[in-house]
Amino acid sequence: MPSTPSTEAHGSVRAVVRPGLMVGAALSAVAITWLLVANRVPALDRLALLRNLAAGALAVVFMLVPVLRFRKRPWHLLSCGITSWSVLTVTYAILQIPFPRLGMRMGTFHFFMLGAVLLALASALLWVVHLLFGLRHPTPLTAHRRVR
Repeated sequence: MPSTPSTEAHGSVRAVVRPGLMVGAALSAVAITWLLVANRVPALDRLALLRNLAAGALAVVFMLVPVLRFRKRPWHLLSCGITSWSVLTVTYAILQIPFPRLGMRMGTFHFFMLGAVLLALASALLWVVHLLFGLRHPTPLTAHRRVR
C-alpha cells in the first residue's frame, strides 16, 4: 500500500511522541525517587550532595536520549523534548500535593517554562550546528535533463 502524506505525518508524530512519553516517564521516575529518598530516608541526609548529583546526572542522561535520537531533526527534538517535559511537569504538579513546599521553590508553570526554554535553545543550537556542517559538506547538485 503506498504511503500518503497523512500516513507519513502520522508515523512521524508517532516517532516523536512515543520516545517523548517514555523519556517523560523515566524522568518522572527519577524525580519521584529523588524526592522520596530526600524526604523519607533521613539516613542519607549526610550524602545529600552525592544523591543530588546522581539524580541530576541520571536526568541529564535521560534528556540526552531525544538529543541523540533526533540530532539531525531539530524540530523533532523540540517536539519530543516538550512531550517528555510535559509529562515531567504533570508529575511535578502531582508531587506538590503530598509535598506542598515543593511548589514554593518553583511553581508548575515556571518549571514547565524552564524546561521549554532550555529545550528550545538546545534545538536551536542543534539546528545551527546542523546548518554549519551542511555548509561544510554541501550536497552535490544534480543536473536536470531538459525534456523535449
